[in-house]
Amino acid sequence: QHLKVDHMGSRNPRLHMDEVLIALSMCAVTDENAERAIAQLENLRGAIGFVPQKGVLFSGTIASNLRFGDSDASEETITKAAEVAQALEFIDAKEGRFESEISQGGSNVSGGQKQRAAVARALITDPRIILADEPTGALDSKSSDELLDLFAEVNRMGHTILMVTHSTRAASRASRVMFIRDGVVFHQIYRGDATDQQMYQKISDTLTLLAQGGERR
Repeated sequence: QHLKVDHMGSRNPRLHMDEVLIALSMCAVTDENAERAIAQLENLRGAIGFVPQKGVLFSGTIASNLRFGDSDASEETITKAAEVAQALEFIDAKEGRFESEISQGGSNVSGGQKQRAAVARALITDPRIILADEPTGALDSKSSDELLDLFAEVNRMGHTILMVTHSTRAASRASRVMFIRDGVVFHQIYRGDATDQQMYQKISDTLTLLAQGGERR
């Protein structure tokens, strides 16, 4: 599980996420063989899942929202993804389960439920990599902890998680933290045997150095 932390004075972290996607896409489509390039791009799309800052849900059913990740996903696939994302509890509590209606913007579900649904949608294609853009930014501390626990479990299942975050608390859960300043890697921290508390302190120290205009080390 890898997290990237931006200095507070840097560009919007979403820009870094877009740059990653653009760079990966360019890698795929600049092959001399066009057909091969298209196949590579399709494989790339299936290999990456995305969890946004705010779990965006659209009017329709829970199933149709989850199938935004893959319109051809079977009921078994969406059920498995929801189970892994720990979304089944709130889905089963609804009378229609996966066929329950979602209001526009997901106004009839909580913020934590939206994020679990967003994680389920990202898992539909069983991606190798999950990109998460400030996923705890719109959540309270309890929901944030639950989401980070979920990410840890998903990571143990073999999915690499790349998270963009300004949250020291969220970053302290990672196995590797990269600090970005002006689009350049300023510093990296590897967890090793460090506890979350020790990681938190290391991250805080680096952020202090960044704020003071310290040099890369």
